[in-house]
Amino acid sequence: MTSQHNPFDLDRIKSESPVNDLYYFSSCASTNTEALNWAHGHDCNNSKLLPALFITPSQTAGRGRGSHSWYSNDGALTFSILMCVSKQNAVALAARVGLAICDAVDRVITTHSSLACQLKWPNDVFLDSKKLGGILIESPEAGIFVIGIGLNVNNSTASLPEMVSNESISIIDTIGSLADINGLLVNIIQLVHEKTTMNGSNPIDISAAWQQRCMFYSTTVCLDSGSGLVTGLCHGIDSNGAILIGVNDRIVPFVNGTIRPV
Repeated sequence: MTSQHNPFDLDRIKSESPVNDLYYFSSCASTNTEALNWAHGHDCNNSKLLPALFITPSQTAGRGRGSHSWYSNDGALTFSILMCVSKQNAVALAARVGLAICDAVDRVITTHSSLACQLKWPNDVFLDSKKLGGILIESPEAGIFVIGIGLNVNNSTASLPEMVSNESISIIDTIGSLADINGLLVNIIQLVHEKTTMNGSNPIDISAAWQQRCMFYSTTVCLDSGSGLVTGLCHGIDSNGAILIGVNDRIVPFVNGTIRPV
């Protein structure tokens, strides 16, 4: 059941998604922090405990990649999944999660809009060239990952600070009505689980799928690697999730940094 202050149907989420446990917070600083704290006090190799979901309608100090923060307000979807991921499926994990989010969001907006989600390397989800959400993946121990996801769903960007709203978009503004936030959450969890549990007999071509979603594919970008700037044509990602940029007649993979269009 949902309420004015809790938009989540916890029974539905637990019954329809592959999570084994669920932790709801009326408010918390960061669901990733809650998941990491939980992981440090439990045996994460116990298959009966994971995947575990940590969720809140009010995240007050969300963390992004590096020193970035994630601003969220009422109606946003902020949650973390704590799960075991094999070494094989941990390769390009952010790309796998990004593809799962895009597929789930497209199912929501497809009957209302011709827009489709795009991915900006390494961990951002965009719609109509504006940021819809982001991913933060952390690992408390080998083989165990906290997958944090923040999405603008039923929080109109008109209510965000101007500096944020000009570069952001939400699902409610795209479709013109409230989205089924519980259905979207269930779909994301199902797809993340699917894309991170595939075995060798059922591979997914991450690089090809990601290329179809790549925001800057075949355009000139500038990569800030932290140790210098590199400018070249974006060729998507390789099978390890590294961004591919054309440099001096070679296609070079980069594993760290941020990109922007030139």
